[in-house]
Amino acid sequence: MTANSAGKTDQKGTDTYEAAAFAAKFGVPVSEAKTIIKRYGPSRKKLDTYMAARGV
Repeated sequence: MTANSAGKTDQKGTDTYEAAAFAAKFGVPVSEAKTIIKRYGPSRKKLDTYMAARGV
């Protein structure tokens, strides 16, 4: 597993978010970031798409 600036790369090679990095990028509280990641998974692509749909 290798680190990147906004999270990690999982074993499948997918970029993922850590809650603190996600919260900082989108300006949401860490508790909200954890809830969103738990609901949608840590995939950066999915989470970026979700946040774009929210207008953030």
